[in-house]
Amino acid sequence: MYKNGIAQVEEGLFSQTVEFSDISYQSARRDAQENIFSVLSSLYNYFNADTSVQLSIANTPIPADVIGSKRFFRHVADVDDGLVDEYNRILNDKLREGVSNLERHRYLTYMVGADDVDAATPKLARIRADVCQTLARIRCDARPVDGEERLRAMDSIVRPKKRFEFSWDKLSQFRGLRTKNLIAPNLMDFAPEGRADCFESDGVFGSVLAIRDFGSMLEDYYLANIIDLPIPLVVTLHIQPIAQSDALAMVKRQLDWMDKEIIDEQMAAVKKGYDYSILPPELRYSKEEAEELLDFLRNKNERLFVYTGLVYTYADSLEELDRQVEQVVSVAQGNSLGIVGLDYRQKHALNSMLPLGRNHVNVSRHLTTGQIAMQMPFASQELNQEGGGYYGQSKQSGNLVICNRKRLASPMGFVCGKPGSGKSFSVKREILNTVLAFPEDEVVIFDPAGEYSTLVGSCSGQNIRLAPDSDTSMNPFDLTDVEGKADAAQMAFKIDAFLALSSAMMAEGAEGLPEADKSIITRCVEAAYAQAGDRIPTLEDFYRVLVEQPEREARDIALRYERFVKGALSFFNRQSNVAFKNRVTNVDLHDLSSNMRVFGMLTALEAVRNRMYENFERGVTTWLYIDEVQSLFGHPAIIEYFSKFWAEGRKFNLICTGITQNSTYMLTHESARNMVLNSDFCLLHKQSALDRKSWVDLLTLSDTEAGYIDDSIKAGEGLLVAGGVRVPIMDDFPKGALYDLFNTKPDEIAELKRKAVFEANRRASSGSRDADGEESPER
Repeated sequence: MYKNGIAQVEEGLFSQTVEFSDISYQSARRDAQENIFSVLSSLYNYFNADTSVQLSIANTPIPADVIGSKRFFRHVADVDDGLVDEYNRILNDKLREGVSNLERHRYLTYMVGADDVDAATPKLARIRADVCQTLARIRCDARPVDGEERLRAMDSIVRPKKRFEFSWDKLSQFRGLRTKNLIAPNLMDFAPEGRADCFESDGVFGSVLAIRDFGSMLEDYYLANIIDLPIPLVVTLHIQPIAQSDALAMVKRQLDWMDKEIIDEQMAAVKKGYDYSILPPELRYSKEEAEELLDFLRNKNERLFVYTGLVYTYADSLEELDRQVEQVVSVAQGNSLGIVGLDYRQKHALNSMLPLGRNHVNVSRHLTTGQIAMQMPFASQELNQEGGGYYGQSKQSGNLVICNRKRLASPMGFVCGKPGSGKSFSVKREILNTVLAFPEDEVVIFDPAGEYSTLVGSCSGQNIRLAPDSDTSMNPFDLTDVEGKADAAQMAFKIDAFLALSSAMMAEGAEGLPEADKSIITRCVEAAYAQAGDRIPTLEDFYRVLVEQPEREARDIALRYERFVKGALSFFNRQSNVAFKNRVTNVDLHDLSSNMRVFGMLTALEAVRNRMYENFERGVTTWLYIDEVQSLFGHPAIIEYFSKFWAEGRKFNLICTGITQNSTYMLTHESARNMVLNSDFCLLHKQSALDRKSWVDLLTLSDTEAGYIDDSIKAGEGLLVAGGVRVPIMDDFPKGALYDLFNTKPDEIAELKRKAVFEANRRASSGSRDADGEESPER
């Protein structure tokens, strides 16, 4: 095994493995399933006759010593250690609730012939690139597996209960050690207690079974039902392509043999005086199948393969192993699959299970491209990404759903749901996930309802309250943190911001701002910066420039800005006196009126954009959560600005999350729909009938997936879309300090406030009695 993942299997044979991610197939719409089937067919057809292919799906148990003691999040400086410990305890409790507590891996291994590794490398690299590109068409992420990871996968098969302790440093040319020596078991017995259908490897008993027979109709869920068993197992399909010319010749020979059989049957019938047109049913059906196969090979882009299907499971005792084998056989029989044991061939069968691309078992049959592609490697959807945050439990398996948005191609996203669906609870939980999982990142929240301040306070964050009676202010003209950026680029974006600000206070209609107004605003923004010189201009400078313009439209624009320059609403007409220096910052907007709220959000967006640039230079990711994001889709100019902000942010490590309870209103805008389609993260909770229809149409949800967001589900349940993965989630979060931190139910919050007031009064009265008691002796 080489460090880059290439393995020399035998003299002149080299293989490589890619691991590919799960996608939503079983619950997808029919047209989506047909597309996945088509892509997998083209993948198998890609391989030549001189290439061996192996598909492996492994259900690997989470180590017993990890369950209940795993540390999901480490202590960080900004969050109380007690909250972190409680979160870890809750997730460990939920880890125990998982039906299977298994990790599922999918591997595709391909083997080529070459004189040496240098000659094999370009061949394998070309195949790897084509395989990854093909799988990407169904939003299935594929990556090459390096040498240590391949050895770990093999170690989990031959030593499933042992700790993987391989290290390249342990190899020594003087001791004659090779990579396989470091993962080989100490003891292997292929006749434990005299049995021939299993083996023992370092105290673990295993058995490899073969798929021998298929039903008359091959369904796409047959293999998935076996994979979904909550037991440790590995399913391997060895696929050896046959050259098209050889396949055609073989089928023609079979037809010639059948024709001879038919002639012999007819001649015998004539001699005995029977009707010669009546043929034995088996012969007639075989002839029809062979003719159909010939037509498939000639006219329907099908190829022929030598197929071997194997299933491997293991347990701590022979009794437990027998129960697991019985489960596999029972499920297979229920799906019209014939699975048999491999007596006296367990050694060769075990070697065939290793993801090396080499088949050592001669239990095979011929299958076409479609028959192999129909055996889908995608079972119940799971999502468990290293370094991610907790989003709930899978409705299908009960396993934890862990998503790392940084690993998505486009981490931007939306969280949507009806009031009371658990939307705010999910967002608050994700914010804490972010603070704990990425200690260097910064989080900014736009809070129109004033409900995030408690969470922000628990994370040692900063609450910025924007209101007429507040002493905090943000200047829309501020350019803090971006002085080093190109002046032209900054001016262009600042002009777009002011067009959006102008839209927020004008009844501009569906057509957007008139072109004359756009020109005047552009001219006056540039003039305000020019006249301000070295200082940052304010809204009053912009207003004064507008008044000086000769056009009547300029005076109309100035009149609309006047209330923000003079009087009670002039708190935006000041230099900024706040900065996003804390890890978590909450911009509280709930004391602003509706149009002022949009004005404040747009002003804050400009401040976030400035901070985003500085964070990008420092290698820090900026997370932005915008509640009631639908308010930014009220006017065309605001939509245009926000779409540009959304697109630019992805390039500068901004991960933005829009939160809304009014999906239909938001999705009526084409820009909003494009933003959703270009975002790989979407968390949908309970939806109204109209909103549900909008999501079904936009995301092409199947009837099954639509059922995960209908009115029948409970709060906290829903559908998580993360790239190509769609997982139905549930979340019964236990009550405690974290629950109180995330909770937004009015009755429960009111009860907590009453308890707090009662406790405060009790302490006050207790303190008063203590004071009286101390003073009484003096009196």
